[in-house]
Amino acid sequence: MTDKIYFRPVVPLLFSMISGIGAGSQFSGYGIFACLVAFVSLCVILYCLYKNRSVIFTPVVLFIALGYLSIQPWMAPKFPPHHIIHFEDGYSWKISGVIDTPVATYSHRQKFILRAETLEGNDTSFPVTGRIRLTVSGNGPELLMGDRIVFWGRIKSIRNFNNPGGFDYKRYMAFKKVYGTAYVSAKKLTLIQRNSKTGIGMIIADTRRIISDLIDKTGQGTEQGVLKALIVGDRNSIPNELKQAFNRAGIGHLLAISGLHIGIVATGAFLIFKVLLSYIKFLLRHAWTEKGVVILSVIPVCIYGLLSGMSPSTQRAVIMVIVFLAAFLFEREHDPMNTLAVAALLILIIHPPSLFSISFQLSFTAVLAILYGLSRVQTPWQSDTRGIQKTKRVRVAIKLFYFFMVSLFAILGTLPLIMFYFNQISLVGLLANFIFVPLIGFVVVPLGLLAVFLYPLTGSLALGCLKTGAFVLKHTIGIIHFCADLPFAAVKTVTPSYFEICCFYILFWAVLNLRYVSSKTAAEEDNVPGEENDAPEKSFIQKSAAIAVLLVVLALSADACYWLYTRFWHNDLRVTMIDVGHGNAALMELPEGYNILIDGGGFSDNSIFDTGARIIAPFLWQKKIKTVDTLILSHPNSDHLNGLIYIAEHFNVKNVWTNNEPASTLGFKKFMETIKKNEIHMPEYKEVAGIHHINGVCINIFYPPKDFIEKRKKETWRNLNNNSLVLKASFGEDSFLFPGDIEARAEYELAAIAGDKIKSTVLLAPHHGSKTSSTRTFIETVNPEVIVISSGWKSRFGFPHPKVLKRYKENRCRILGTARNGAVSMSTDGQTLTIKPTITGTYSLLPCYSL
Repeated sequence: MTDKIYFRPVVPLLFSMISGIGAGSQFSGYGIFACLVAFVSLCVILYCLYKNRSVIFTPVVLFIALGYLSIQPWMAPKFPPHHIIHFEDGYSWKISGVIDTPVATYSHRQKFILRAETLEGNDTSFPVTGRIRLTVSGNGPELLMGDRIVFWGRIKSIRNFNNPGGFDYKRYMAFKKVYGTAYVSAKKLTLIQRNSKTGIGMIIADTRRIISDLIDKTGQGTEQGVLKALIVGDRNSIPNELKQAFNRAGIGHLLAISGLHIGIVATGAFLIFKVLLSYIKFLLRHAWTEKGVVILSVIPVCIYGLLSGMSPSTQRAVIMVIVFLAAFLFEREHDPMNTLAVAALLILIIHPPSLFSISFQLSFTAVLAILYGLSRVQTPWQSDTRGIQKTKRVRVAIKLFYFFMVSLFAILGTLPLIMFYFNQISLVGLLANFIFVPLIGFVVVPLGLLAVFLYPLTGSLALGCLKTGAFVLKHTIGIIHFCADLPFAAVKTVTPSYFEICCFYILFWAVLNLRYVSSKTAAEEDNVPGEENDAPEKSFIQKSAAIAVLLVVLALSADACYWLYTRFWHNDLRVTMIDVGHGNAALMELPEGYNILIDGGGFSDNSIFDTGARIIAPFLWQKKIKTVDTLILSHPNSDHLNGLIYIAEHFNVKNVWTNNEPASTLGFKKFMETIKKNEIHMPEYKEVAGIHHINGVCINIFYPPKDFIEKRKKETWRNLNNNSLVLKASFGEDSFLFPGDIEARAEYELAAIAGDKIKSTVLLAPHHGSKTSSTRTFIETVNPEVIVISSGWKSRFGFPHPKVLKRYKENRCRILGTARNGAVSMSTDGQTLTIKPTITGTYSLLPCYSL
């Protein structure tokens, strides 16, 4: 029994560690209990070793407890009194500190992590600890890792956009030990000291910078950014369009330094040291040559790993190579699966949050899928070559077969994770890997690595290697763009649930084991007397696989029925006020699956943060929504419009309703271009205004008046805000009013035009709760039971205004706000309205209540 469990001893310990880390990330605060469990487990293990007894489950329990404890410093940190977290969201401070990470440079922006040292303000100065994510805008001095700087600014707390299934940015930054953000203009920042840091970290950073500068000398183009990614692991110089092209072509993995790069370094070092040491007679006399080669080969592997930034994929590759070389050194049999487990376990011991890194998950899943998949397949020629010497053509065919299978298993193994994190799958990835892996992996990467190791000896020859690699890359990138631009190159997908991901991997295992194939060749099988003993095991695995396939098919069928009901067969009206920070966005899911998206939030510059791509689209994909039947834009301000651009580009949008008022912004221009390009139906406002009955829901567009554009010429108060499209959605006894950003004058006119028709159960606060809106006349006319305020946390505009909150309370409204409650989900069957905020906070009374 013990032999079966610990056939690969590190594997069960790894899964135990992972389980403990996962439990610790979800249920923190039980550290004392975990310490007790770990202590008792350790005592039991020592006792069993003393008594020479076997232990089976105790090591598993021990590593679960250790995994739980290892993640607690990140999940339940204890901050000292002078940590920067105690000075957030308050006054402006004069902040000084040292740049702790390489500086990412964008167009007119620089981003990096600052290790804060002192805060100064109110005639006092004191030391502090903690790390801040600092963004420097505008043109200023070139900043480098290790520089000491000082600036005036506010330290802001890190907050999430709290939507169901949304990205946990706060936890992501906590795993980096970053607990605050700050923004400063380059004009208000002063560089005090260059290279104030010392040590191995600065040496590595300086070396990476020197190599990057050498790459820049190869010319001006996108290939320089790709070369930096391939050689030193710096992907900040690659344009987003090119990154998307790599991903659409299914070769985004080539931009990450992993086993290919480390393998080339290890192989090259092994061959070079083997030649060099063969001239040393002392080593030859004692048969130490090969062991000396192994030991020396580890050095360049580690140096390059550090130089490339030691991402999780690089760490995995370095550790696997070292373990492989160690097995060779100690003349032990090498088990790739156990080696992979050793690499994962070491990484998690050193840095437990790596478990939640996308790079860690993709890297290890891909290698695991390749190793397991290859162990379960045989070449078409394997059974036909018994006793026959393989010809050159057959050997080439076998290599091509395995190259194909490696790519196939890597793609299949990472498919659910790619869908989960990126909502995209490449349909040309298998073919693209056949083309670009040899070009980039076996031409460009070796030239780049050769340049790195030649540079200390001859800079001109190193530059020549880089120029050759850049030349090959330049033409390769052109082919990549061609593949990525194919209309069928990639498709956007909905987000799979954890249940669906588990079902996929069970099915993956089962399909591979339906035909259990021994890894032995036919000739070996003929000469193994006990081979028939494997028959029961094969039969058991095949039967288990068949049962697993049946169960997974049944489970996925039930899952499909659940989502069909959730998406298309429900008969209630669901409304979600999405948390987009400062802005408005609301999703209405009508009976029978008709979807309406009202506004999309947005920031002034989508190149800095695209609300549509980062918030709205993931929210829709998580709900299995790829079709939006109608997009409604209340008015073309960026905080309502810019998030809709991505939706119009990447979703199946059938209709767009607007008031047809133009704007002179780049966002509006891009939105209109997208509508035209995708041939989305956009009727005139005169056709939109009025009553629409859709699947039992009555949608009434009250405002603005049909002739508002003509009136705008004489009445100057009719600006973009006051011309907002105002609509009411009614279903049975419940109704929702969406007034956009109308202000006092428009509210008075709307109340006069519509009267009691705008009376609603739920009101989305006009203009985010601004003091210029929510007049008493308007509130009394609408007479809402629930108010939802969509605004940013501690808005710089002062939304919601205290006077507005007072008016709502005087009208006995229940108040919720996306800033404190996150997304607010509501559903009604026409009689009972159920409201569920994502987070219960100051405004809400209960986590879920019905009216």
